Amino acid sequence: MKWLAAGALLVLAGAAGCGSQYRPVINPVVPTGPASQPTSYTLVFSQPGLVPPSDPSLPPSHPPCPGLANGVFQSYANPGVVTLVSFSGDSVMALAQIGNGPLGFAVDPSGSLAYSENCDGTISSVPISTSLQTNKVGSSTLLAGAVPINMLVATGTQYVVEQGRDAIAAMSGSPPALKQEIPVAPSVINVAGSPISQRVYSISQGSTGSSSVAWGNCANPSGVTAAGEADTIEIATNTISARLPLGVCPVFGVMSADSKRTFVMNRGSGTITVINSQLNTLDTALNATGTINLCGGTTPCNAGPVYAELYTPGNLLVTANHDNNTISVIDVSLDVYGNDSATFGKVLATVPVGSNPAMLTVLQDGSRAYTANQGDGTVTVVNLTNFTAQKTISLGSGTPNPRTIVSTYNYPTGKVYVSSQNSPNVVIIRTDTDTVSATLTVQGNVVDVRTTNQYAGSTTQGGNNITVSRSAGSGVP
Repeated sequence: MKWLAAGALLVLAGAAGCGSQYRPVINPVVPTGPASQPTSYTLVFSQPGLVPPSDPSLPPSHPPCPGLANGVFQSYANPGVVTLVSFSGDSVMALAQIGNGPLGFAVDPSGSLAYSENCDGTISSVPISTSLQTNKVGSSTLLAGAVPINMLVATGTQYVVEQGRDAIAAMSGSPPALKQEIPVAPSVINVAGSPISQRVYSISQGSTGSSSVAWGNCANPSGVTAAGEADTIEIATNTISARLPLGVCPVFGVMSADSKRTFVMNRGSGTITVINSQLNTLDTALNATGTINLCGGTTPCNAGPVYAELYTPGNLLVTANHDNNTISVIDVSLDVYGNDSATFGKVLATVPVGSNPAMLTVLQDGSRAYTANQGDGTVTVVNLTNFTAQKTISLGSGTPNPRTIVSTYNYPTGKVYVSSQNSPNVVIIRTDTDTVSATLTVQGNVVDVRTTNQYAGSTTQGGNNITVSRSAGSGVP
């Protein structure tokens, strides 16, 4: 019997080695955990160590530039600093030095490269990466006497406003190299366009005095009567194809994402000039002068628009009216043929906010707008559904006279970043509670802040923070 038992064991052993034997499959259990945070960064450009123009250490050729505080002219001897801040942790990821005296900056439509316009006549090219270091920052030099106050990136070309030369520098490459200098009307202040536009618009304040101090005149526009001018620059040829009249003291322009309309803020007139960018003419379908009067009627008022953002899905243009403490919400809808709709240009609401709103940001879900109120150090939260101010947020004494405000939104929450040119602080507001969640301190006074993406959950860049910049010379005191 023993041999029978041994044989049975051999049979079982053979069966165990058979390929038809069931073998359980073990799948590893991967913990779900919290969702990954969106890839979005905030860039803060700042200037340590302001130096008066009379400082003997400055080289004789060092040009004076608009200062960072209350429109006082300063010169700069120290390099500026760019600080990269993460969306998720509100922490500093990297920083690097840039040119002396950054005056403003723009972000490439891809969100991968930022450009700083510097008082020393250079453009700094900053790769947006957590591995950012000073040795990775590129530098380009402009022609002598150029004061590059802001910049636009459109269709592969960088257009730089050279206030000291009354010209627009067309640049390309990485770092950008000067291709051509385009003379424009006196006292050039801004350039408007979109990443896909075939043409951009150079915005000049006209003969309001020396180009180096013209922005100072429009900081108090009550005594200015000269009309501004928009010069059309064709991107294909970098030539001017039209010269269009603007209102008094134009200070900022924004083009729609589809490039069909351009809106120019005329601070001195209290109006918005609308350009039909398809036809390259004033939008006379709106009215004979192609303007929107922010106070209604035909008589200019003291609204003082200085900044605007477009909320494309809702066909809304929202303006910050510095001089009458309001924002305006305007219908800018077009019909299916690209013509003005029946309600185009209608002011849907005028909402009181804090004192002297200098800038605003619209959340990319279209629910709210946030204003940086330069006069009283607050932020007003405006509901864009019922057009009412729903909350006022105090920034405290550490961030006086806020001038810059930008946002990144990612459902169900987002963040708003506010800064002052008199302070090294960046105040961060959570949009789910509309409360201050953190304050970051950088090296030197903040010049400007931008986010790489206004909708952090998207894989593409968008919003008015991309490609466009403005400087201390854009008409805000």
